[in-house]
Amino acid sequence: MRSGSTLPAGTVYVQYDPYTRTFCGFALKSRWVGMATDMHVREPAWEHDGRDCVLFGARMSDPQGNQYFHQSANAAIGYTRLCV
Repeated sequence: MRSGSTLPAGTVYVQYDPYTRTFCGFALKSRWVGMATDMHVREPAWEHDGRDCVLFGARMSDPQGNQYFHQSANAAIGYTRLCV
């Protein structure tokens, strides 16, 4: 996640369990630790062209209340699509 700096404010991770066909996600912050962070992995996942897909997103706030979204998020919906 970018915050107007060349250094990332955090990293978003999405994991997939092929046995249960489920996704989970988490974010590790490198800036503003202790401030609010919203993490979303939308369920349920769906199948597309034989692959399991999910929408995920992360948002965090700086001390001034500015919000930052993960770098690859679709600006219109705030989520990224991932298929495995």
